[in-house]
Amino acid sequence: MCAIKGEVPSGPKGKVDSPYDPQMIFEPSPLPSPCPPASRMFLDGVTHALGPLRDGQQRNEIHVVSWNVAAVNNNPFEYWITHDDPAYNQLMEGTQNFLDNPGDRDVAIHQVFTDKMFNQLLCDMIDANIPGLKEVARIWRDCFSVKKIVSGFLKDTEIGKKRLASMPDRITNTINTLGNEVQRRPTVINYYSGDMATMSSWWAQWRNFMFRCEVEVFKGKAHKGPVRPQVVYELLDPILQSKYPAVTAEEEAISIPLQILCLAIFDAVLVHMMISIAPHSWQNIRQSIADAMLTGKERKTAQILMETYSDADVVFLQEAPGSIKESEMLSALQGKFFRLAPQGIDGKRDQNSLVLASRATFVKESAFDITEEVLVTLGQSKGKTKKSFVHGDLIACTLQDKEGAMFLLASFHGDTNGFSTKPIVEAIHRTAEKSYPNHKIVIGLDANTYKVHSDQHQGVHDFNDFLTSEGMSSCWGDHVDPNSPTTCNSRTYLQPQLNKAIGKQDRLTRADKNLKDWVVFNQSQLEPSSTLKDNTGKRHYIDDMVFPTMQFPSDHAIVSTVLSW
Repeated sequence: MCAIKGEVPSGPKGKVDSPYDPQMIFEPSPLPSPCPPASRMFLDGVTHALGPLRDGQQRNEIHVVSWNVAAVNNNPFEYWITHDDPAYNQLMEGTQNFLDNPGDRDVAIHQVFTDKMFNQLLCDMIDANIPGLKEVARIWRDCFSVKKIVSGFLKDTEIGKKRLASMPDRITNTINTLGNEVQRRPTVINYYSGDMATMSSWWAQWRNFMFRCEVEVFKGKAHKGPVRPQVVYELLDPILQSKYPAVTAEEEAISIPLQILCLAIFDAVLVHMMISIAPHSWQNIRQSIADAMLTGKERKTAQILMETYSDADVVFLQEAPGSIKESEMLSALQGKFFRLAPQGIDGKRDQNSLVLASRATFVKESAFDITEEVLVTLGQSKGKTKKSFVHGDLIACTLQDKEGAMFLLASFHGDTNGFSTKPIVEAIHRTAEKSYPNHKIVIGLDANTYKVHSDQHQGVHDFNDFLTSEGMSSCWGDHVDPNSPTTCNSRTYLQPQLNKAIGKQDRLTRADKNLKDWVVFNQSQLEPSSTLKDNTGKRHYIDDMVFPTMQFPSDHAIVSTVLSW
C-alpha cells in the first residue's frame, strides 16, 4: 500500500551497501592519493567512466546550488499558493468569509451532519465492538448536535486543546502502508481522488474507509515480526489526560468513539462548506494543485534543475526522496549528476538531504561518506547533543574533482526552530580541521534562520556572527540582510489549526518570510563571486509573492552561487 522501503542492509565485506544492487562487487579504482578505502565509498547503482579533464586553464571556481525541494504537503489547501486560476483565490476568500462572517450559515451541526448520519455512524461503531457508545450517544444528543458548525465546532478552542478532531485527522489523513500504496481519507484537506460532489456520496465513501478499509502500516525499525492488517479506525489511540490536560477523565475513557464522531463532523462541515462556496469548481481546483504539487512535483523539480541549473557542479538538496529507482526526479537527473547519500539513508521517512555532484566535474569513485564522523564530533562537543537531529537530515562527504582538488561537501536540513544548525556546522568544521584540512568546505543548508533571534528561533545575524567566529562565511556576504527572504508562505483557513490561519489580505505581511537557505564555506578557502535566489525556476526572484506556485513546486527558494579560489 505505501511506498515505504525497509532499512538498507549492510552487505558483506567487499560488497557495496546499496539500496539498488546490494550484491554488486566494488573494486577500488586506482586513483591518486588521498582516496579512501572501498568500504565507505558511495555507489548509486549507475556506473560511469571518468571523462577527460576540462580544456584550458585549471578550474578555479565551482557553481553551487542549494534547494529544499520540500516534502509533499498532505493538505493541498493548507498554505496559500500563487495559482494561475482566479477561481482558486475566489475559493480561498470564500472559505475565509464563511469562517470569519458565517452569519446565517452558522447552522446547528445536526443540519449538516444529520441525526440519520449519526445513527449510521453509531451502527458502524456497534458492529466494530467499540466501547463507550452509550455515553457518546448522550454527548451527541445533548451537546454536539446543537452546536453551531463554525462558532461552536470549528472555532471551539476546547475541541482544539483536546485534539478531538486534529489527532484523528493526523493519523488517518494520508496513510503510508507497506504495500507501496497510499490510502487517503475522503476529506477536503488531502489529495483523495474520489468524487465528493454531494454529502451522500462523500458520506458513503467515508464510512467505507473508516470501517471497511484494511491497511498494513509500517510500525518502525524496532518492530519485529509481521504487521497485522488493521481497519482504519483501529489506528486511533486514546487521548490521554496526562498528555492533554483539557481532556476529562470521562472523555479519556471514551476518546476513541469521541474522536471518530468529531472527525466525521469535521469532515462533514468541510464538504458542506465547499459545496456551499464553490460546488462546481472546488474539486477541479484541488486536482490542479495535486497535478502540480503531488503527481507532477518531482517532474517539475527535475525540469528546473536540468533546464536552469544544468551548469551546476554541485546541487545540495534537502527534504528530497532517497531512491533513484523510486524517484522520478532523481532518475531524470542521474545522467548529469551522481547522487551522494549516507549509507543509512532513511527510505521510510523519504525526506533526505542529498548531494548531487556533476559527472563532468568530479570523480565519482572518490566519494567518501563522513556523516558518522561528523555526528561523532557533534556528540563529543561540549553542551552539544543529537537531540534535535533527525536521521536523513545530514549528508557529509569528501570528493575529488578531476583536477585533483579535494572537497568536503555537506547538505543539511535544520530543525524547525533552527537550533540544530550551529552545532552541525561547527561539527562539520571541527571534523574538517582534524581529518580533512586540505579539503575545501562547502555546505548547502536550510538553516531555518529567522529575522529576529530569540529563545524560540535561531536568528540570521546570530548565525552569521557564529560563522564569522568560526572563520567561515556564506553566499550572502559579511553583511547579511535578514529582510531578504528565501521563504514566503502563510496558512489558509482550510486546515485544522484555525488559530494559525492568515487571511488573503495579510498573507504577505504576516507570512513566514525569512532568510532560511544558505551556502556556507571556509572564508580562507573560497569567496562568492555571484549569488542569486530564485522562486520562479528561471534564475529570478519575485518579491512579495507567496510560493509554491503552479510552476515552482517548493516553499523554499533556490540559492545559486559561484565560489572561486
